[in-house]
Amino acid sequence: MPSRPRLVFVVFFLTAVVIFTIHIRAAKSRVFNRFCKAQAQQKILRQELRTCQLRFESLITPRRMLEQLPDSEESKTSGKKSTPR
Repeated sequence: MPSRPRLVFVVFFLTAVVIFTIHIRAAKSRVFNRFCKAQAQQKILRQELRTCQLRFESLITPRRMLEQLPDSEESKTSGKKSTPR
């Protein structure tokens, strides 16, 4: 039969192992949730970036650039004067 101090040590050791295991599982769950939240945020930011890029590209199309030119430069390139907007 094992001595009493050894039995106490084994009980404390097993208790510590169980507590540590619970702590690791909870930490893993928190890290996983943070990872999923970061991934979702990344997707949202990518969508916003694509929207901004499309908006920017629509502003720099050649047709839009001609509309934004001052009248004097536009009349030189096209040979006719445009109406002010």
